[in-house]
Amino acid sequence: MIDPKEHTSPPIEMTDEQKFFFDLRGWILLPEVLNEQEIEETKNEAYAGAKNGYAGGLQNLLDHPGILGVLSEILSEEPFDLDECYGFRCENSFVTVRPPGWKKLQPTSLPHVARPPQQANAMRYQVAGKKIFSGLTRVVWELEEVKAGEGGTTFLSGSHKAHFNYGGNDPYTANIDGSPWEQNINAAMEDYSCPAGSVVIFTESLLHAANDWTNSSNPRCAVFNCYNSLWAQWHRLNMDNETISKMPPKRRTLFRGLWQLGDNTVYSEDNRSL
Repeated sequence: MIDPKEHTSPPIEMTDEQKFFFDLRGWILLPEVLNEQEIEETKNEAYAGAKNGYAGGLQNLLDHPGILGVLSEILSEEPFDLDECYGFRCENSFVTVRPPGWKKLQPTSLPHVARPPQQANAMRYQVAGKKIFSGLTRVVWELEEVKAGEGGTTFLSGSHKAHFNYGGNDPYTANIDGSPWEQNINAAMEDYSCPAGSVVIFTESLLHAANDWTNSSNPRCAVFNCYNSLWAQWHRLNMDNETISKMPPKRRTLFRGLWQLGDNTVYSEDNRSL
């Protein structure tokens, strides 16, 4: 297992073009973010049985410079993004290895969102004052090549701005189960191709889905890290204090408590998200 490291390279800022397409579609692809050494180190840990991205070399993906600029732009705001702490939080992580022939689970793999469109809350995507607030946000590190149409995550682009439910009997369902439009929605889903070491970032307000992995050339090997603003929490944190305490100081601030009135810039066992 590779030792965690503190990144010294500056964050790569989100471009105006990336902001335009993230706002338009609800997701963006950042190709070839990792170098060959990073790909091999993280991939080896995933294939060795890592369950999440909190330890070893996988931990270095949590605040990789290649994603920090984007996350700060869509999740943080002044004056909370400081030199000593991040202006957003990490609240969940899991690793998946899907061999050729892997089948998705029903109905959990139906197109779904964190909350349905008409339930406005801190998890939902919004834009105010020309500033994106992405809400619950997923970062997917693709450690093997992904080919379009062969099992990557799919998205109903633009659905993060939907104001009406998906046509099912339950207007508050978070997936399209039972919708008479299910076939048309599935037909409109978009996917991507990318080389190993690429990243997909999407708001969980966007309808998205897992798919059967039909790529015969390689498994799908991916790390799914979930982030949120300082103001909300969706997942119960699946990590212990001992693991967090071994991280570099600024990385630890990704897991500090949710309260913001006062000086909440340092992680501790008494100041951690649950």
